[in-house]
Amino acid sequence: MQEILIIGAGMAATALTHELAGHANITLAEKSRGMGGRMSTRRSDALQFDHGAQFLTARSDEFKTFIDKALRAGWVAEWQPLVITLAADQKPYKRDWFEPHYVATPSMNALCKAQLRELEALRPELRIALGTEIATLTQEETGRWTATTKDGDRLGAFDQVISTAPPRQTEALFATTGFDALASLADASHLPCFSLMLGTAQPLELPFDLAVVKDSPVALIANNGSKPGRGSTQSLLVHADNGWAREHLEDEPEQVEEVLLAATESLTGIDRGALAYRALHRWRYAKTETALALDYLVDADRGLAACGDWCLGATVESAFLSGQRLGAMLRERLAG
Repeated sequence: MQEILIIGAGMAATALTHELAGHANITLAEKSRGMGGRMSTRRSDALQFDHGAQFLTARSDEFKTFIDKALRAGWVAEWQPLVITLAADQKPYKRDWFEPHYVATPSMNALCKAQLRELEALRPELRIALGTEIATLTQEETGRWTATTKDGDRLGAFDQVISTAPPRQTEALFATTGFDALASLADASHLPCFSLMLGTAQPLELPFDLAVVKDSPVALIANNGSKPGRGSTQSLLVHADNGWAREHLEDEPEQVEEVLLAATESLTGIDRGALAYRALHRWRYAKTETALALDYLVDADRGLAACGDWCLGATVESAFLSGQRLGAMLRERLAG
């Protein structure tokens, strides 16, 4: 069987791996210590924060089928929060959701982890390498690609290399490979975000589960404990406005944290003196700004490909569809 390297362990990589498992020897390399990509969760003692994607929606037939399976497996649950709109000096008002919204359980990163660990147990030809950042790709005379990690270790030689990383990171990795879709990568872009994680000494008592914020450095406030399967009732997640985050991306973290915390205090009435935990995370590539309107990018002659949410849109579903469709196409080629 062919040797395939998949870079990343988020939703696109998970869907891709699911399609290719059993048809190739797969090495999945993820630079972080955990799986999930931007479906990310951070823990501190009893506190738990989904500090990346907050929920999922399903609109395509393919993703609805996947969500149905995930519901039956207990990997996701429907979230029915009390949603309001907040703005400074304005009366809050309730918002209605007109389609089901889901969260992974017991944390957002659990969805990718459950699927990949299940595949790993069933497929000895699948190798998952966490904490492994690919730094260079060098093509051998045979046409295979040697992948070297940031630590200088040789991960292996591969017939195909697929990046599910954001476009700027994929662009850097493929810069010297001759990838014939390199120019298309330049057309995709992401917006940044900051995630402020606040843990309170006592259970949160708020008049909402999720607040959409207008005219503020803050864009979203989520009571993490309101989500199904969560054990913590003292975890508040604050997402910065993407435009504000772009303007302040290189500011000192302490300055960013102070602005977001002050805005949160003003909007919710929470007193920083009641906080037992504070942490800030910067997402340089948080939300797709410009998508390619393509399922994926492939250079079949060189054995290189790329996929991700940035191919199709700005949702978890976009990442799933891109990975699944690339995997289905490659599976057919392998069978042929």
